Amino acid sequence: MRDISEKVSYLQGLSEGLNISDGNPQGKIITGILAVLDDISGILVDMRSQFNIVKEYIESIDDDLFELEENLKQDKDVIELRCDNCGEELCFDSDLIEDDDVIEIICPRCNEVVFVNDGSFDYEYSDYNEEVGDKQETRENADS
Repeated sequence: MRDISEKVSYLQGLSEGLNISDGNPQGKIITGILAVLDDISGILVDMRSQFNIVKEYIESIDDDLFELEENLKQDKDVIELRCDNCGEELCFDSDLIEDDDVIEIICPRCNEVVFVNDGSFDYEYSDYNEEVGDKQETRENADS
């Protein structure tokens, strides 16, 4: 950003060295343009400084959040799931499974229901094999 400020200062100095003044219409335009460029350059330098402050603050929050998540995982039994729709990894307290109220875990990325503690997501592999076998027998009987 200093490079822009230096270039604007150079152009202002060049303008003064060439005796471009506010006396004629072209001089007014050039002087006005240089004044606007100088203002923009100052604003960009301020924005860059503020951006760096915010960036450092966000990085600090991110580090604190990571540390907090790690502490939570160590203190409690945490269940980790992956959303079938978008692949987002979700973590929640295992106590939610035992809750008397029906609780839905919703993916924050795609808003799909990932888990419901009402037993509807409890699907055993053996149940799946039996269901597939029943469907195949039904098809075979229909073909006969």
